[in-house]
Amino acid sequence: MDWVDGADLSGADLYAVELDGVHVSGLDLSDADLTEARLVGCVLEDCDLSGARLNAAVLERTALLRCRFRRTNLFDVRLAGCKLTGSTFEGDCILRPLTVEGGDWSYVSLRGQNLAGAVLDGVRLAEADLSGADLRGASLRGCDLAHARVHEAKVAGADLRGADLEGVDLAPLDLTGTRLDLEQAVLLARARGAIVGP
Repeated sequence: MDWVDGADLSGADLYAVELDGVHVSGLDLSDADLTEARLVGCVLEDCDLSGARLNAAVLERTALLRCRFRRTNLFDVRLAGCKLTGSTFEGDCILRPLTVEGGDWSYVSLRGQNLAGAVLDGVRLAEADLSGADLRGASLRGCDLAHARVHEAKVAGADLRGADLEGVDLAPLDLTGTRLDLEQAVLLARARGAIVGP
């Protein structure tokens, strides 16, 4: 199978494919079967993974830049130190269960996606669009969420301790059971008009 810029791999059987250090752009991987694939140190730019199946795939130190995930199945995928900058997740993607070990997801669009219970500790989500996303019970400890959009996101029961919430408006959200550290709680109280002090 040729992994070259602009290749049409739509619907391809790529079961358990192993790629190391591949750098390509503009691939059409829509509806491809990447079940149990292993990508290490790869860079995929501006690729279409709509309808692709990545069940149980392992991606390590791999960049998926400005890629499109529409109705993509990432069931039981492991993403270790991966970069998804500018990628978009659309429609009903399957993102649970998902193992994420750090990485840079800045400017990612996860609008309306179901990440309930996901562990995203330490992931960089600066400027990400989490509008309408289901993050109930998710762990976002130590995440960089600076200026992330969270309009109508569900965050009840989420763990946000240690996360950078600069420019994030949590005030309108249901924070029932949401875990915050002391500094975050003070900032939230002030945002809601409270006067904090002795």
